[in-house]
Amino acid sequence: MAVDLRLMRYVIAIADTGSFQAAAERLHISQPPLSRQIIALERELGVALFERRPTRLTEAGRVFVASAREVVGHAERAVSLTRQAARAADGVVRIAYGPSAAHAELPLLLAEMAERHSGVRVQARELWDAELPAALGAGEFDVALGRHPPVPAGWTAEVLRTEEYTVVVHAGHRLAGRAAVSLADLRGETFRFITREPAPGYVDAVFAALGATGETFPVWENPVPGLRNHTEVSGGGFMLLPRSVAEHLLPAAACLPVLDDLPPVPLALVRPGRVTAPAVAALIRTARAVAAREGWRRPGHRRSGPRPSRTGQDGA
Repeated sequence: MAVDLRLMRYVIAIADTGSFQAAAERLHISQPPLSRQIIALERELGVALFERRPTRLTEAGRVFVASAREVVGHAERAVSLTRQAARAADGVVRIAYGPSAAHAELPLLLAEMAERHSGVRVQARELWDAELPAALGAGEFDVALGRHPPVPAGWTAEVLRTEEYTVVVHAGHRLAGRAAVSLADLRGETFRFITREPAPGYVDAVFAALGATGETFPVWENPVPGLRNHTEVSGGGFMLLPRSVAEHLLPAAACLPVLDDLPPVPLALVRPGRVTAPAVAALIRTARAVAAREGWRRPGHRRSGPRPSRTGQDGA
C-alpha cells in the first residue's frame, strides 16, 4: 500500500508534539479531522501507531515515524535539489534587437520573461542588421529579434509575427483624413525612408513591396538613420512602416491602412540551430508564448473592423 507524504507529516507532528491538538495547531488544521485521518491510516496499516491518554507512540509507531522521517527528508531534498537546478539553469540571455522591434514586441517579451523566468537576466541591445552577423558570429548575443534580419550559417530564423504595412503621412497631409489609401493615391509623392546600409534586408523588402504595385516614387533618404525620427513627413511625402511601428509614431503623424495587396512584414527571432543553454531555451519558449497570446502570426489581427474598400473612403 502507498502512504502519501501528507499523512507521514501528520504522524511525525503528533510524535514531535506528543498531542493531537498541538499537532493540529502546528499543521494549521483542526483536531477532529486529524484524529479521523490517523484512525483511518491505522486501520489501513492494521496496527496502532499511538497509545491514547496519554498520547505516545507504540513500537510499531516508532518504526513508522523513523521510516517516515527518512521518506519526508528525501522528498524535501528532492524538492530543494530541483529548485537549485532551476536556479542554476537561470542565468543571462543576450538579445540583439532591431530598432523596429523596440516599440511593441521587445517590451512585451521582456515583461513576460520577468513574469515567467524572474531568475533569468535579459541583456538587450539595439543593433542594426548590418552589424548582426559579425556580432552573432563573435558570440556577443544569444538571439536576435528583427524584421528581415540576416541569418548567419548555423542559425535559424523563426517568424514570430506577420503584420501589414501602413502608410504614414503628416496629420496635415491631403490624404490624412481617409480611412485607407492605395499607393496609387500617393503618385507623385516622395517616399521617405532610411538608407539601405544599416538594414539592407529590411529596406530591400520595403522597396520590393512598393515595386510590386507598379508604382514608382522619388526617394528621400534620411541622413540620420533611425525609425524614431519621424519629423521628415512634416515636409510632405510618406513612409511605409509595419503597423505596430506606425502606431507608436508622434501625434503629428497619420497612419493609414493600405488597400494594395502587399506582402506581410515578418518579425523573426534569430536563434542557434541547436539550443543548449536553459536561459536561451526559456526565452525562445516565452517568445512563442507571447506570439500565440497576442495573435502575432495573423496579419491584421488587431484591426477593429473589416478592411475598408476603395468606394468606402472618406473624401480627401
